[in-house]
Amino acid sequence: MIQEEEKLLSSVKNAIKILRSFKMDHPQKGVRELAAELGLGKSSVQRILATLASEGLVQKNTDTNKYELGLSVVELSSIVLGNIDLHTETIPILTSLANKCGETAHLAILEENHIVYLCKVESKNSYKLQTHLGLQNFVHCTSSGKLLLAHSDSYFVDLVTQNGLNSLTPHTITDPDVFRQELTMIRKQGYSVSVEEFNLGVTSVSAPVRNHTGKVIAAINLVGPSSRFSKQRIHYFTSELIRSGDLISERLGYRKGR
Repeated sequence: MIQEEEKLLSSVKNAIKILRSFKMDHPQKGVRELAAELGLGKSSVQRILATLASEGLVQKNTDTNKYELGLSVVELSSIVLGNIDLHTETIPILTSLANKCGETAHLAILEENHIVYLCKVESKNSYKLQTHLGLQNFVHCTSSGKLLLAHSDSYFVDLVTQNGLNSLTPHTITDPDVFRQELTMIRKQGYSVSVEEFNLGVTSVSAPVRNHTGKVIAAINLVGPSSRFSKQRIHYFTSELIRSGDLISERLGYRKGR
């Protein structure tokens, strides 16, 4: 009985070794290659691979006749990554951002045709804003809303423009063509700025947060009085926002250039 348990445990360990041997720069491996690399017999490797393949953890590439990780591995990793709390991963970085820049910082997501704030952090000198967690805000005239729209499907952008780009201040973009041009520019430059488009005297800057697949799932922003958002400071805020957004994205499993 003990020998059977030890044999089973050894097989499990070898199966884990095989799964971990696949790398981004070496995604496919043959039986002989794995046997030599791991110091295992070819028959043992073949048997373990057959078992892993039956569960979808590996699959054989018919073109190369080598094995690669299967879809079941993707499903398992998605479960783990999906359970990482966006709010928990964001708070310390957002707090550091707000304190460093001296302005109020938010984390927002897109929900239907509004943005919703999930986090809000104020610094000692930040402008007191009438925002709170769960608050819904306009999508077409806020920096976070425009950034999230810029990374949304075109049909959703069409829906927002068709519903009307209501003017909240003289600076709100209400022309659909001009608005689409704005979204294109945001997508290219990697950040969004709203200068008094939502509230007179208030400016905000936003940068993206990505999940493990690289999809933009949220936006972080800095917002405050326009008098404190000179071109020079907007440039500084933008670099800090992008850096902070990248840090949060990394915590969610995203890797640049992967």
